[in-house]
Amino acid sequence: MLDAAERLMAEQGYEAASVSALVKRAGIPPSSIYHYFGSKEGVLLAVMERGAERFFSALPEIGRRQGSRIEHLGALFDTVAATLERHPDFLRLLVVMAAQPINAGEGEVHRVVNRVRERALVLLRGQMQIVFDVEPTGEVADQLARFALAAIDGAFVAHQSEPRVKLDQLLEHLPAALVAVARELR
Repeated sequence: MLDAAERLMAEQGYEAASVSALVKRAGIPPSSIYHYFGSKEGVLLAVMERGAERFFSALPEIGRRQGSRIEHLGALFDTVAATLERHPDFLRLLVVMAAQPINAGEGEVHRVVNRVRERALVLLRGQMQIVFDVEPTGEVADQLARFALAAIDGAFVAHQSEPRVKLDQLLEHLPAALVAVARELR
């Protein structure tokens, strides 16, 4: 059910993915959606949570710097790009839902979006600590992590609109940019 919902919502958008379209795609009765997820929003939340878990579990835990700063960051962003290439629906949904205005009743969706993004920032701050020897809870690590996340988001959106341009190519210069920004922040 969640695989079908993830594909449908990523292809047609959350609003267009009606309950009837979800049950048709998944081949289940409508009562299953309400029984297991409570609502279409419940399905969306489950899809986003599962996608985030799949994405984060695919990333290796790196506890010390591997090579130079640029080499370490390059390997990190290559892994991020490869993971997003394999599972693009997760981030496609997350970006779309993050860009939506907060309407009454949709607060839980934005809480999930923010929780997933904060988890990404925590991981990126940790990598900034390893690469630049900065305090992971400090301002420098936070600014570098937010810059990296914004670059990943932007590259992903650019790749979605122009698939012939590969994500790893779009992120190729991010390590050098982070080194330059870190130098400016110090």
